[in-house]
Formats: sequence, structure tokens, C-alpha cells
Amino acid sequence: MIEFAGRIGVDRSAAPAVVVVERERLAVGLTALAVAALPLAFSIGPANIAPVDLAAIAAIIAVLVWANLARHRWRLPYVLPVALMIVGGAFGALVGPVPSLGVTAITQDMLLFAWCSTVVNISYRAGNFRTLAAAWAYGSIGWASLVVVGVVIGSPLLTGKTATEGSRIALTFGDPNVAAYYFFISIMVIWATMQPRRHWLRWAAYCPLVVCIVLTGSNSGALALIMGATAACVLGVYARAGAIPAIAVTACVVLAAGVAAVKVNPATIQTAARGSHYAFIRDGLGRSVQTGDDHKLIVKEGLRLFVIGPLSGEGPVSTKTRLRAENAPRVKEAHSDYVAALTERGVIGFTGLLILVASLGFRALSVTSRGLSDDFAAVVPRPNALVGALAGTLAAGVVYEVLHVRHVWTLFAMIAALSIWGRR
Repeated sequence: MIEFAGRIGVDRSAAPAVVVVERERLAVGLTALAVAALPLAFSIGPANIAPVDLAAIAAIIAVLVWANLARHRWRLPYVLPVALMIVGGAFGALVGPVPSLGVTAITQDMLLFAWCSTVVNISYRAGNFRTLAAAWAYGSIGWASLVVVGVVIGSPLLTGKTATEGSRIALTFGDPNVAAYYFFISIMVIWATMQPRRHWLRWAAYCPLVVCIVLTGSNSGALALIMGATAACVLGVYARAGAIPAIAVTACVVLAAGVAAVKVNPATIQTAARGSHYAFIRDGLGRSVQTGDDHKLIVKEGLRLFVIGPLSGEGPVSTKTRLRAENAPRVKEAHSDYVAALTERGVIGFTGLLILVASLGFRALSVTSRGLSDDFAAVVPRPNALVGALAGTLAAGVVYEVLHVRHVWTLFAMIAALSIWGRR
């Protein structure tokens, strides 16, 4: 695992301690505000800049100022894979059909990496990490509650429903699937940090979040929740009881899945869902067959583009344009992080993605296997839930492009922060 560390700034004079503390408080507050504002992802300007990006930029600047005054040793945990993905995207954009869109995508990659690094470095203390985690936990509960209220009163403003998506809610993300991933990761953050602390309040908080995942009609979001919760449970058993009980639980899960695969007829369920009286079931589970067929076709066409194209790829956001030029039967974006990395960023970008996944896995497992220090363990009593969030997110990346999503990189930052600052 390669990690860059260094100091930033040129001011070598020691700043007064009170100034450093004040700047740190400001940096933590602005970062927490950006975390709470993660759903404000709708475009308001050029390069698809969103309100949350403005909050993130303010946080980045504040953390940079604090880090310079405090002479903080800056950590960039994902610098190598991100650099490879950016370089691969740049080479691809030079030869691709949409170089301007490629430049925009690369700029967004840089902003996401800067945001991720900001969260990592300001989380060097357990108290700071607690503030950011609380902002996510309580913020997500508030956003989910707004959606439920919007559904009850029939307000498209609160639910984010559009004519093109039917009854599926999207909050302020503009995409029901992205909204589903946010609610899924939020559930896992609440599980990991046990916020709210009271048991009954925490279970009450899960309810609107699960309801929102159902209302998004996102089959991949529901699958991510199932996979993430299962992974978290197995790792939790391993942490408390050891390898043998964890293997036994895994075997039970595999056996149950096998029995379900044999005994349950998906076609019957999907047919019943298409004829359901409830719109969110028709627009969710009822369209699963069509969605699955679409994804298979898109993956097939994307791999064909890689075979006939250059090894450098043809730049980010180029898949749809290339498929249209090829008169492909289904013209859409890649809808898979792994296929997109291969066809758009080429061999270099795909290598970067593989290194990123390996780095994430190594960091996540090191946190659960080696344990956390006492101060961080008090903030994150169930780190296995964050690993479950990572597992579900990486699985969702097979059928959707999630690596351009802000809350996904915030999750990556939390895992990196625990592995850097929080390990025993």
C-alpha cells in the first residue's frame, strides 16, 4: 500500500496555539457542514458544480489553512491509484471524441480527491471524526425524514420525483440510484458509530432510511444493503467470536442463498411486481428484468469498444458517444465503474482502479482485524459496518458508476482515516 505524506505551506513560524485551535474548530465545522450537505448534489453551474461542492471547497481551504498553521503532516492515502486514473483519463481524452467532457470529468476527479484527503486529514483526532460522523448520521436522518414527509404530502420538491423516473424518489441527487446508495451508506455509518446512542432511537432512525431505499426503486441499492449488512454481520461475528463462528455464519448464508435460488422463481415475483397496485413496486422490482438485460447489453457493448479501440481508452464520458457512432442497439453510458475504467481510461486507468480497490480492501480489513485505539473505538464501536458499506458500494460499482459520487468518496475517506489515525 503506497501512501504519500508531507507537510504543506511555507510559513515556518510557530502560530499561537489559540489561533491553531480556532482554525481547527472552523475547519471541522465547515467539513461537518459539507458532510451534512452531501445530498445537495444538483447542478447549479459549469462543470456540474453543486451546492455541496461549494461547501466542500470552503472546507478544503479551511483545512489547508489550519494544516499550514499547525504544521500538520499531510496524508494522501489514495494518491497513486487516483493519479493513474486521472492520467489514463487524460490520455484517453486526447484521442477520444469528447475531450472537453473528459477534461470536466478529470477536474471533478481532482475535486473529489481533494475532498477525500481533506476529510482524512481533519479526522486525525477522534473528536473531529466523531463530529463528522455525527453530521452524516443525524443529517441523513433529517434528509430521509424530509423525503417521508414529502411522500405523505405529495411534494415533488421534497421527494425529487420527476416525470422520467415515475414514482421513484431521488431527493436532491437527481438520480434515484445515487440517492439509494446515500441512504445505504448512511445506515451503515449509523450502525458503525451507534449514533444516536439510545438503542430505540437508532432503530427508529433506520426506518425512514430503509423506506427511502425502497422508494428509490433501486434494485442495486437494495442489493448493496443486503450484501453490506451480511458482510458486516460476518465480520462482526469474527471480531467477537473468532474465525470458526464466522465461517459457520458464512456457510449458513451461502446455504440459505442456494436454497432460495432453487426454491424461489424470480420470474414469478417480477411478473407479480409489474402488476402491483403500488407504483414504487412496479417502478422498482417490476423493472428488474429489463434493467438486468440492459446492463448485460451495456457491458457487452462496452467491452467490445475496448477490443476495437486503443489501449489508452477514449476518455471519460465517451462511451455513449462512441456507441451512438457505432449504431449500437443500446446507447447509454457505461453504467459500471469497472467497464468504464477499461473502455474510457484504458489500461492505465483500469490499473489505477484495481489498486484503489486493493487499497480500500487492505485498509478496511486492517481496521477490523487489528482493532482501533481506545479513543477511536469509542467513536466507531462497530467498524465492521463501515467495511460492509464498502463491500456493498464496490458491488454496486459493477452495475453503476459510483466513483463520481461524493458520499462514496466520503466513505473512502472515513475508512482511510481510521486506518491511518485510529489503529491500535
